[in-house]
Amino acid sequence: DGRAASLEDQAKGPIANPIEMGMPSLDDAVGRIAAMPAYAPLFKRAFGSQTIDADAIAKAIAAYERTLITPGSAYDRFAAGDASALNEQQKRGLDTFAATGCTACHSGANFSGPPLPVGTGFFMRFPTFRDSPYVAKYQLDADKGRETVTGKPQDANFWRVPSLRNLVYTAPYFHNGSVKSLPEAVRVMASTQLNKQLGDNEVADIVAFLETLGGPFPAQSMPRLPPTPGDMLE
Repeated sequence: DGRAASLEDQAKGPIANPIEMGMPSLDDAVGRIAAMPAYAPLFKRAFGSQTIDADAIAKAIAAYERTLITPGSAYDRFAAGDASALNEQQKRGLDTFAATGCTACHSGANFSGPPLPVGTGFFMRFPTFRDSPYVAKYQLDADKGRETVTGKPQDANFWRVPSLRNLVYTAPYFHNGSVKSLPEAVRVMASTQLNKQLGDNEVADIVAFLETLGGPFPAQSMPRLPPTPGDMLE
């Protein structure tokens, strides 16, 4: 719904969300981290000050999240000129993806719309065709999207267009997590956004193409966390 204008803003959200990290508040999280003496020099090294507050924590989380990029997907190699990077079904899927009209929203390097200034989201109404049977089946119009942020009725059911990169790894799909499989998500989008009913072969081809947008994840070397005073690892 576009309520976070930056990665730093987004990083603050899960901390106090009851279904994610579940901290009582951001202040509680700040207090917990500030109580770990080993963190102070790390914050000073990164930010020039040992002050630990919500903004500094969000900057640290966002800095890490910016390393989680996945270049080198099969599609990236294909776009760079390697025609063999996609097989015939995946190429058909790319053609079907474009011919169906998916690129009206999912365009650009990240398949998330045109490039825009930071903090400016690309929003589209979802669902568009409300008579699609999928709307009721998956309760797609129950949440009001952007309207809950702006309070403007004209923003009802508008959502920020998400990237399709690594989509194969991120089920379930849509803002309410109502669709469990990628083939079904493709059918739903074609029907609710483009008023088109795709055949099974078309769906399979598009899914094959979408799978090429998954790139290798960077290697992670997890550091040992600073100890919490009074707690002891067994």
